[in-house]
Amino acid sequence: MSEDDSLVEEFFSEVNDKYYPQVLEGIDLLDEQRIEEGIEVLSRPLHTIKGVTGFMSGFEPASAFTHKVESFLKKMQAGEVEHKLPQIALAIESVNSIFMLIEQLRDTGSYDKNATDDIEARLVGEGKAAVAGGPETDSPVEIESLPDAEVFTLKARRIYHPDQLKTVQEALDSISDDRPIIFDFGLSLTVGSAFFELISGYSDTHEIGVTGMNSHCTSIFYSWGFQNYMSVLDSRDSFFK
Repeated sequence: MSEDDSLVEEFFSEVNDKYYPQVLEGIDLLDEQRIEEGIEVLSRPLHTIKGVTGFMSGFEPASAFTHKVESFLKKMQAGEVEHKLPQIALAIESVNSIFMLIEQLRDTGSYDKNATDDIEARLVGEGKAAVAGGPETDSPVEIESLPDAEVFTLKARRIYHPDQLKTVQEALDSISDDRPIIFDFGLSLTVGSAFFELISGYSDTHEIGVTGMNSHCTSIFYSWGFQNYMSVLDSRDSFFK
């Protein structure tokens, strides 16, 4: 093993054992709209990741991207960026993207530059572009009753707001206990852990499947162990098979 390989292995061991748990705590605080506390928790692991990746050959893009995420979070902390749903969602999305970026660089030596460029553009715009997909008060889901299941298609691109969760809960409460439920995430960019927690609470009375999740959603889904309460599907059709 070369010295560079040893450094990479040591770094990812630290990421998994130390930094990522801290980041999950910070994201959870942001999700609860405890912005200052969340950013304070995030600041140390992100600062360390930025510094270490800056010295690791091939990981320089991760350092540059993390620096831009840090700058955005500092603006939020200083009150220069509003503490509203679109900005909070963008903050969570960008932090999650740091970890996907470093994993891509480790596994393939390259990364999805279009995805990071998109996030960086929205960070510079202080989250204004993140409002796409409708206001918080719009219905976050569309419900389709099929013979064998109820299908909840997520219409909102980001689901974090308490009013959105309340709408989903009311819809779930209206379904009889013996009906399976499918959640289709195909149109959604990010959701908070509170959303998964809500729907997992119905797993005792319903068979629940989820499909169409992107990498941001799956990161939260698996990090919190929600796969223990619902099935991950390749498609809607696989649910019925």
